[in-house]
Amino acid sequence: MVSSWAQYAAPTPLLRDHGLVCLGAGEQSDARTGFSNRRLDSHALVFVSSGAGEYHDRRVGRRTVSSPAVIRVPPGRLHGYGPAPDGWTEHWLLFDGVTVRALLDLGAFDTRRPVAQLRQMPAEVPEFFAELRGVLESARRSARVTASALCLRLIALAAEVEIHDEDADRVADRVIAALREHAADRIEIAERARRLGLSPATLRAVVHEATGRSPHEFIVTTRIERAQDLLVRTELPVGAIGAAVGYDDPAFFSRLFARKAGVPPTEFRAQHTRRPPSP
Repeated sequence: MVSSWAQYAAPTPLLRDHGLVCLGAGEQSDARTGFSNRRLDSHALVFVSSGAGEYHDRRVGRRTVSSPAVIRVPPGRLHGYGPAPDGWTEHWLLFDGVTVRALLDLGAFDTRRPVAQLRQMPAEVPEFFAELRGVLESARRSARVTASALCLRLIALAAEVEIHDEDADRVADRVIAALREHAADRIEIAERARRLGLSPATLRAVVHEATGRSPHEFIVTTRIERAQDLLVRTELPVGAIGAAVGYDDPAFFSRLFARKAGVPPTEFRAQHTRRPPSP
């Protein structure tokens, strides 16, 4: 059954300035036309679930699009895309907001590769777009929040099933596992790289591609998360927990924990430790 619809939404300043706002969505089944020399004011994500075609911009040239695939376009980029003569099926999404900066840094919306092949088209895509159509037509305030959440889920779905270089993925998995295992070790990043058989620059590139963080940031985050777990699960003194995750100076550990977790270690323990109810 041929389906074609488009629904747009005026920006919600609160969501745009503090999160993510959905600006439109639509579906084109058996589409035979596309775009040329287009420049958007928002981000776009296009799921191509059947058929094939082409994407082009001045930065990457021309790229073949073969389903299942996604097209990612940032605002301001002159671009074009469209199906081959036999047509294709697409679902498209427009969105904007400060959250996109985090998505870019974390690699969940990588516009450096505007065309990405998918292992399979997520089964949830048609369902989510059908729901988006309904909420974008709604005048209720809560509908804008639902639309924002659906946008984020669709962006995450595309990132989850994107095909990456298998050799690079294996290297990244090995590196991340080693950094986690030895996070509490008091050694420099250069030594960690040497033990992994990598240069410091390669280690930084691999970790950033996989996690969106530098190796140092990843190690610190891992240490803080372990400290949170120990604070809740054990009665160890704060200084002992700091030493267990890699910090010999209790005062430094407490300051770092407060900065990263938002509260001092003792307060975190008080907030999250379960106790029997008072009689």
